[in-house]
Amino acid sequence: MPRCPACREWIRGEREKVGARCPHCRLPLYERPELFKPRQEDAENHCSVHPANPARGACPRCGNFQCDLCRTRWRGRSVCAACVDRALGAEEARPEERRAHLWEAVLSLVLGIFAWLSVGLAILLAAAAMAGGGEPALILMFVFLLLGSMGLSALGTGLGAAALYTRGNHMILATIGLVLSGLHVGALVGLFSFSVWNANS
Repeated sequence: MPRCPACREWIRGEREKVGARCPHCRLPLYERPELFKPRQEDAENHCSVHPANPARGACPRCGNFQCDLCRTRWRGRSVCAACVDRALGAEEARPEERRAHLWEAVLSLVLGIFAWLSVGLAILLAAAAMAGGGEPALILMFVFLLLGSMGLSALGTGLGAAALYTRGNHMILATIGLVLSGLHVGALVGLFSFSVWNANS
């Protein structure tokens, strides 16, 4: 049976039902006991929501003073309940989600660029193979580059679509990557379809 780190009362019941605050003193259960001691610089300040309560620090997001009742542990920081409500209402992304969105957008753009560069190199190899009498090595490299560029652009299209679906802070980058990769996939599929149709007619 756990005890509250602030009031030292025994806490009865399941952890999920009790919640994150002590049912006796309403202070956070999962913070170190030394955090409940007032700091010297906060001794003369009072909570902006509960003026009768002494402040235990300022919210790192809005700067308002907060008491033990207002202080909420959220994403690794002690912030006030109002900032948590605003972040939840705005569906604010976590830092790791923002980093993942940036990587998806950048990779989509980079893969789209490399796919088009591979096509350019494949065209140069095809021209060299035709000028050299159709050397098998150059033709094989041409096919390999085309297939490799198709894989790059397919992966870039998927990453760009995923970045657009999560709607982060890098929408323009993700859109450019998706367009580059998607155009490459469409161009190769159209070229292959035209070649098959031309061969059968």
